[in-house]
Amino acid sequence: MTHDQELQFSRSLTALLPYTKGYARTLVGSTRDDSSLYEDFAQTAMLKAWEHRHQFVPGTNLKAWLYTILRNTVVSHRRHYWRERLTADAGDQDTRQDSANPEGAVAARQSIGRIELLKQPHQDVLKDVGWEGLSYSESARRRHVPTGTIKSRVARARTILSQLTGSGEVSRGGMIPGQQACPGLCP
Repeated sequence: MTHDQELQFSRSLTALLPYTKGYARTLVGSTRDDSSLYEDFAQTAMLKAWEHRHQFVPGTNLKAWLYTILRNTVVSHRRHYWRERLTADAGDQDTRQDSANPEGAVAARQSIGRIELLKQPHQDVLKDVGWEGLSYSESARRRHVPTGTIKSRVARARTILSQLTGSGEVSRGGMIPGQQACPGLCP
C-alpha cells in the first residue's frame, strides 16, 4: 500500500466510526451491564482493521469488511467470556444463583442437609451413583466392597431420604418429631 492509499484508507475508516459504534451497540444489546462495552468493541474493530489494512482489497466494500471484523470480535469475546464465567463459577463454590430461583435453592439446601444426616458409607455411595454417575459395580470397586453391599446401601439411603422428605420436618439431630429418622443408619 502506498502512502496515498494508506491516507485514503485511514480517512475512509475514520468516516465509518459512527456506523461501527451503532452496529456494535446493536450486537452488544441494551441489556448489558456495561453500556460502554460497544465502544470498546468498535475501537477494537477499528484497530484490527488498521493493523490488517494490507488484507483489504481496494474497490470492495470497506464497511462490510469492517462489520465482519466487528462481528467476529464480539463473537470471540462472548465465547471467551462464557468460558471464563463457566470456569469461574465451577471453581467458586461460594457462587450461588439463589436469586434466580429461591425455591430451588432452598430445596437444594434441604436435600443436602438430609443427605448429611446419613452415615458416611451411605453418603459415599449416593455420591458415587447419584452424583458421579458410577454404576454399582464401579462404586463397589472404588469402595472395595461387594456390589450387593453398594445396592443395599443405596436402597437404605433412598428409603431414609424418602422418609425424611415425606414428613417435611427434620430437626438438627436428624429426628422427625415422634419417630426415629434413620434407625441405626444415621450417626
